[in-house]
Order: sequence, then structure tokens, then C-alpha cells
Amino acid sequence: MTDPRAAVRRAFPERDVESVSPVRRGNRKTTAVVEFAVGPPVVVQTCGDVDALRSEAAVTAAIDDATSIPVPTVLAGGVAGDGAYVITELVRGEDLHERFASLDPGRRREIARAFGRYLGETHSAATFGSFGDVEPMGEEWAADEWPTETQISALAVRKHTEPVAWLRSYGRAALDRLPPAFDAVAARIRRRLDEAAVDAVRNASGRVSEPVLFPWDLRPGNALVDEDGVAAVLDWESPMAAPAALAVAKVEYLVVDWYLDDPSAERAAFRAGYESVRRYPEVAPLARAIAIADTAVDSTGAVTNPMYPELDREAAIGFHHEALDRTI
Repeated sequence: MTDPRAAVRRAFPERDVESVSPVRRGNRKTTAVVEFAVGPPVVVQTCGDVDALRSEAAVTAAIDDATSIPVPTVLAGGVAGDGAYVITELVRGEDLHERFASLDPGRRREIARAFGRYLGETHSAATFGSFGDVEPMGEEWAADEWPTETQISALAVRKHTEPVAWLRSYGRAALDRLPPAFDAVAARIRRRLDEAAVDAVRNASGRVSEPVLFPWDLRPGNALVDEDGVAAVLDWESPMAAPAALAVAKVEYLVVDWYLDDPSAERAAFRAGYESVRRYPEVAPLARAIAIADTAVDSTGAVTNPMYPELDREAAIGFHHEALDRTI
């Protein structure tokens, strides 16, 4: 994997590195803050999966160009050694995951509304011809040094997948990651997936939903907050094109259900934020169940821990299990 020092030497050969401080963030990438003797600090992310980091860099730059969502400015990126790197500006702020539940209710509603608006802007800006993994197209993205600016039109789904087949594949992968404590409810969802997947990919008019950008990890844990609100949304990895209903179900679960015993006010704010940009989609119970199942276990197979302070594993299983029971 590319060394952060090597990445900044390549991007900023005139700057002397003063320090490199690792940051614990995510499971797939290595992140570090690099301080220079002269000049503003930067964040360097490195990853052995070149395609994955390339897609994240492209989506981050495209979102920065096409929406009002606060994202770190991409300063450099490319292939080096046996991996890839992306360098962005360093945005100051507090971890929203640690602050959200304790905020004044008014501020909490403002932030929930902002997340809804962010998702609505993303869906309005980025639509595709098929469901599947999103990646940048064009010769400039095939080079060893990547662009730092790009437009939504540079993003596409290379491999066409039939909508119902895509949803079933996505849903089964999420259900397969669940531990044995979920076996009974997972079996019920699998039956629904076999029987009702067609309904879950259709919109209110009965047509197949238009594929939109699915930022599957848009949540307070990937955001920084300051006195003015959300300072930055940090993580746009593994972008997909998916039905809007699946995306809103997952982000709503991560933003409002995750932190509060009674999230009704924040849920209303989230939906109002989305509807300030575009119509909130009708969400079929199956789509909501798949979104929750996909959220209950992380990429390493560990059960995720809602609330802050975070629930322990047993309580977290109960939290997700109850959410699935309510939905299905």
C-alpha cells in the first residue's frame, strides 16, 4: 500500500513533511493527517484497491461540483506503488457521531434536515441508466494521476444488471452477513425477497425506479460538525446506483433511528429536507428491511453499535432485530 509520505512527496515535492499522524477511520483504507513545515495540513488516504479509491475520489469531486454538500476538496490522487492514494484538504470539526444525540433538539433537527437535503441533492444530481457499481469513465481516470475536478457526467455504471436481479443480489449479501441471532427474521426477509422484489424496485407509478447515486454510508459517523452545522461529509466509498427508496431507507435509519428513543421530530425534519429538493419516494417494507439488514453488520462481519454511548453487542443485536421485526 502507498506510504502517505510518498504520496505527498509526489503531489507536493516542494513541501517538507513535519509529521504524519494516523487516523482511525473505516475498515478498507488507511488515513493519516500530514503536517508540513510550511503550508496547510492535508489528509492522505491510501488503499490497495485502486478501483475503489478511484471511484471514491471521482464521486467526492463530482459531489463537490454538483451540490451544496460540504465535502473536503480533492487536492491530488492517483496510482503509486502497489496501491492508490487520495489527498484532500483537512476540515476541522467534531465527530458528529459523538455529538448528535446530545445536541439541542433544535440543532439536531437542523442537522437531520441537512442530511435529508444532502441525499435529495445527490439523487437529483446523479442518475444512471442501470443499477450497479458506479465508477468514473474517461482516459483521464485511467492514468496514474487522477483529475482533481470532475462532473457527474463522468460517472457511470459499466456493468448493466437487471433491476430485480440487482436488488436480490444486494439483499442476499446483506442477509448472509447477519449472525445466527437473526436467522428467523432473515428467513422471512429472504422469502419476501423471492416473492416481492419486483415491488421493491418500482416507484409509486408502477415503473422501475430510476437508478440514483446511493451513498450507502451517509451518516453522522462520517461527518464533522462545528458551530455552524455540518462542516464536512467525509466518506463516499463504494458508490452504487440504486433505487431512491433503498437509499432513503438506509440513510434515514442511520441518521435518526440510530441515536434516539423517539426520533419522530428528527425523522420529519429529515424527510422535509429531502422534499425541499425532490419528492420523497414511497418505501416498500422489503426495501426498508434490506436497508436495515445491510446496516446491522459492517464490512468485517461485526454487528454495528447504535446509539451514543454505543450499545454493547447483545443490545445492538436487539436494536436491529426489533427494527427488522417492525418493518417486515
